[in-house]
Parts: sequence; C-alpha cells; structure tokens
Amino acid sequence: MKRMQFMLALALAGSMGSAAASTVGPGYLGDLVGQNVSIAQTISGLGTPIVDVYSFDIGSFASEAIATSVKVKLQFGSGSAPVYDISNFAITLQDMNGTIYGTDSTFDSSGALDLGAILSPSVIGAPGFYQFVVTGTTAGTAGGIYAGALSAAPVPEPKAWMTLLAGLGLIGMMVERTKHRPG
Repeated sequence: MKRMQFMLALALAGSMGSAAASTVGPGYLGDLVGQNVSIAQTISGLGTPIVDVYSFDIGSFASEAIATSVKVKLQFGSGSAPVYDISNFAITLQDMNGTIYGTDSTFDSSGALDLGAILSPSVIGAPGFYQFVVTGTTAGTAGGIYAGALSAAPVPEPKAWMTLLAGLGLIGMMVERTKHRPG
C-alpha cells in the first residue's frame, strides 16, 4: 500500500511540474491576448550589446483596445564589480514598421521597469503584429541577466462605455416617466 501511495505522489508531483508555465527567450510568442508569458535571457561577456526581439500577435478585437504591460527586473551581483549587470537597459513596444507605442528605461525603487501602453484599434489598426524589443549592454563581469513577464489584456473603449451609460439612462428615464403617469 505504501508503494502505491508513493507512486501516486510521484505521478502527482511530475504532473504539477509539467503544468507550470515555461520561461522563453527571444522569438515569436503567438497571440499574446489573455496570456502571461515569462521571459528570461542570460547574455555572456562584458560589453556585449543586447537587442532581443519578442514578436507577438494581437487577435481581432472590433471594439476593444489592448493594454500591454511589461515588468522586467534585473539581477545584480554583489561587491564592487557586479557579476551580472546591464547598462542602458530599455524595453520598447513597437509594430513591424518600427512605429513606437511605448518605451521605458527608468527603474522604480524595486529595480524594475514597468512599461504600459494602450494600443487602440482606431489609432493603430489593431489587431496586428507587434514586438517588444529589449536593448542594453552587458556591464557585469560574467554578462547580464534579465527576466520578466509580457501580457496583453483587452480594455473596453470609452465609446462602448458611453453607449452603455446612455442606454441605462434612457431606461431609467422611461421607468420614471411610467411611474408618474396619471391613471
């Protein structure tokens, strides 16, 4: 009986590991809407330039905008000369033609970048094919490391909200008018 319990526990532990999201490096990520993709990259050598491109699609959304957020945190070494470091680090959101929709190179107090951009279908013609471009230069004695998460989530356009509110207002007005009718 104990052997059977051990085998079941081993099978359960193995299945839990396969269900976890894997971390990916630069390349094509597929349709990013509704997904949260973990990214990580290690670059060897001091002074190595970094230009990593993460390409993705935004599916068809007739009346929605796409909000994209990126959180990247660098991992630093200790002492006077860091083992892993990246200088001039930046992340950019752009389309295939090179039109830039957002860029960030300013770290917050936790040592992270937070890029937020709204891709409105009326402005840019989403859906489409876009890229996150990570740039910088390794400044650590062993190179540089970065890791983070890329995601895109649909956000309703203001026009849709205004139509909804106007409709609710008209319904409320009709109900009030019916209440005050004589007879």
